[in-house]
Amino acid sequence: MKSVFSKITLIIAVGAAMLTASCSKEVPETYVAVKMAGIELKSSPDAKSETIAPASMGEIFRFTEFPADGWVKVRNIATGTEGYLDTLAFSRSKFPLLAPELAEQEVDEAYLVNTETTDICEQSLGWSFWKVGDGDDVRAFLSESTVYTDGRIRGYQTYYKGVARNGYLLLDEQVEYGEENGTKLESPIIVWEDIADHHGVYVNGKLYMPANSGSGFDTDDWGE
Repeated sequence: MKSVFSKITLIIAVGAAMLTASCSKEVPETYVAVKMAGIELKSSPDAKSETIAPASMGEIFRFTEFPADGWVKVRNIATGTEGYLDTLAFSRSKFPLLAPELAEQEVDEAYLVNTETTDICEQSLGWSFWKVGDGDDVRAFLSESTVYTDGRIRGYQTYYKGVARNGYLLLDEQVEYGEENGTKLESPIIVWEDIADHHGVYVNGKLYMPANSGSGFDTDDWGE
């Protein structure tokens, strides 16, 4: 009888050890943002493997496996697309995963700007975002301005609606000013919070920062 109890005790101990080992291998909640241009999400941990999708600067992914041999399997938090990223291609989040900062009411001019200059023109793109109601609904305003060296100026304004999520805004509908309903976008616009440095937001790989700010501006100061 003593031998039987000893065997049962051993089985329980081994089972508990296996369960502990299994739990210890759970992947912690880890978020990373792509930090350089030209990055691709791969089908396997090999630079020569098939490309699943491009990964633009600022896109946020979550670990689904532990890093190994310079690669890690990840999932895009907005699209759900999974694949492998080179561990040199991203920065880990330094802040809690929150939605990009939203104004409390409609904003009539862009407060996050990206400006590029070429030999023939200077192009400025600017965004503003604000809450609508008490839920997750948001509105967005995109301002585009191009000033040419010959003196010509062109400007456009576009409005969007969408929802706020932890880490990003998903804008899936273009609307006319003052209208509630508009046209669904074939490819939604994803506005990524800068989880690495809090300098602003990323859209299509471009960093938009508060107008007239230095690179050290923290979005926590927007409401002050």
